[in-house]
Amino acid sequence: MSIDELLSGNQLVLIAEKENKSNLGGLCDLLFGFADLLSLMLIFLPLYPKPVGGYIYSVNLIEYVDEEIWVCTTYWGLFIALTIVGIVKILMVNFKFEKGKKAITFLSVGLSIITVLFLSIAREAYAVVVAFLLLLIKGGLLYKRAMAGR
Repeated sequence: MSIDELLSGNQLVLIAEKENKSNLGGLCDLLFGFADLLSLMLIFLPLYPKPVGGYIYSVNLIEYVDEEIWVCTTYWGLFIALTIVGIVKILMVNFKFEKGKKAITFLSVGLSIITVLFLSIAREAYAVVVAFLLLLIKGGLLYKRAMAGR
C-alpha cells in the first residue's frame, strides 16, 4: 500500500471531521458545566429585596431574610444543586466519562427550569433574569452540540 493510498483525501477528511465534532461536543459540555457553576452568582450577587426603614435594598442570598423559611431553603437547595451538577459535568468532561452525561445534562436543564419557575413565582425579578439568562446559555450550548453532531 502506498503513502498516497494511506493518506487519501476522503479518509483524512472523514477522520478530521469526526475529531472536530468530538472536540466541539466536549467543549460544549465543558461550557455547559461552567454555566451551572455560574449559578453561584445567584447566591453572591445582590439580587434579593430587603426592606429597611421604608426603603428596599438589594442584598445577596446570605443576607436575605424571608418570612417563610422554606423559601430561602429552596433557593439554597436549588443553587447548590446546580453548582454540584456543574462540578460533576466538568469532571465528567475532564476524565472523559461518557456514561451518564446525558442524564446529568437532563438534570441540569430540569433544575434550571425549576429554578426559573420558582423564582418567578416568588417574584424575585433580578434573580429570575440571571437564572433565565443561564438557561438560555445552556439552550444555546445544547443547540450547538446538536448541530455539531449532525
